[in-house]
Amino acid sequence: MPGLLLHYGATMMCAHPPGQVTLPAPAQQRVSVGGLPVATVADTFLVAGCSFPATVPGAPPCTGVTWLQTSSRVLVQGLPALLQPTPPPSPAPALGIGTPPPNPPTVLAMQLRVSGM
Repeated sequence: MPGLLLHYGATMMCAHPPGQVTLPAPAQQRVSVGGLPVATVADTFLVAGCSFPATVPGAPPCTGVTWLQTSSRVLVQGLPALLQPTPPPSPAPALGIGTPPPNPPTVLAMQLRVSGM
């Protein structure tokens, strides 16, 4: 399935505002789009500021994100690149880690020029 290449500078938030999804350090820095490294399956996404515990007492907050849509044709240093199927703002093909049930984060801004399959 085609999609836009996700990159280090993409702006995302978890399903419970104002939680911000961040990519602390890109796993690779050789391949970039718009001057920022392309995200791969080796990257770890963290969530800061999830408001879920405030709405449901005793529930754990979102702590991370698992990306579900990867490229089958675009490899970066041998690893599949991560893809976002629709332009932002839109739900990500990903699941939040930590909250029951896992909810998808929202991609708010990202590069729109480079796509892959």
